[in-house]
Formats: sequence, C-alpha cells, structure tokens
Amino acid sequence: MTHLKSNFLAFTIVELLVAMTILSTFSAICLMGIQYYLPGYRLKAAAFQLKSDMQKVASFAAKTNSQYRVVFDYNKMFVKTGDYEIQKGNAMKLSVYKPENQDRTFQVRHIDQIGVFIVSWTNNPVFQPDGTITSLASIILENIKGQQLKISTSMAGRIRIQE
Repeated sequence: MTHLKSNFLAFTIVELLVAMTILSTFSAICLMGIQYYLPGYRLKAAAFQLKSDMQKVASFAAKTNSQYRVVFDYNKMFVKTGDYEIQKGNAMKLSVYKPENQDRTFQVRHIDQIGVFIVSWTNNPVFQPDGTITSLASIILENIKGQQLKISTSMAGRIRIQE
C-alpha cells in the first residue's frame, strides 16, 4: 500500500472567513474615521480653490491690462452662498463692471466642495494690472461642522489662507 504525500499547503475555509471578518471590521473603523475628518479636508480644498481663482483673476488683470474684481453678493447668489462672479471693468473711467465673457467657464464660479459655504466677506477685491489689490477683502468660508477659514488679501497682491 502506498501513501501519497501531499506537498500542498492551504488555508481552511474557517481561517479565510476569520481573516475576512477582521479585515471588514478594520475597514469599517477606518471609514468612520475618514468621515470625521472629511469636512475639514473639504474646507481646505474650497479655500485653496477660491485662492487659486483669485490668483487667476490677478493674472488676467495683468495680462489684459484691465481691472478685474471678484464679486460676492447675496443678491446674485444662485443656489447657496457658495457662488461668486468674476467681472472686468475700469473704475478710473467710471465704467460699469461687466461679467467676463471671454471664457465662459470663468464667468460665474462656485465652491465645488459639498458642505462648504461663503458666510461673510468685507469687500469685493479689485485686482489692478500692476499686481496690486485696491479693495482689500476678507472672505470667510465655513463647513457643516462650524469650522472656518479666512481668505484675506493685502495691498501688495498677496492672497492668504488663515485659520
């Protein structure tokens, strides 16, 4: 009588089920942790998006040798307090600012992050062709947890995100 010797090593079905249970429990705990931090990440992303759009407006002002401004207005807010409008004009000639129509995606912007809103602002920043900002602004963003970030401008054209 010959005995066949098996060289195969394998896991039993019970061992696989225990490993899957441990892995799924660990995944659920991690997911709950991510949900806790997600509003903070969205707030920072929205602040960086607004800062980036304002820097883009400053570069358009220098490129076209025209004044641009970013308008935050409750009367013009469309759905929620997360929209802002980019306008081109010349305050020296007392002309009326008009929405920028050169690039249709650059006319009315909004915060892309869910649960983040513009809650207050001091002024609508006006970007000059020489890189300065004449109407200094402070914009406050808030998320659903009540956390806030402040975006402020300086006369030298610097745009800062502050906690």
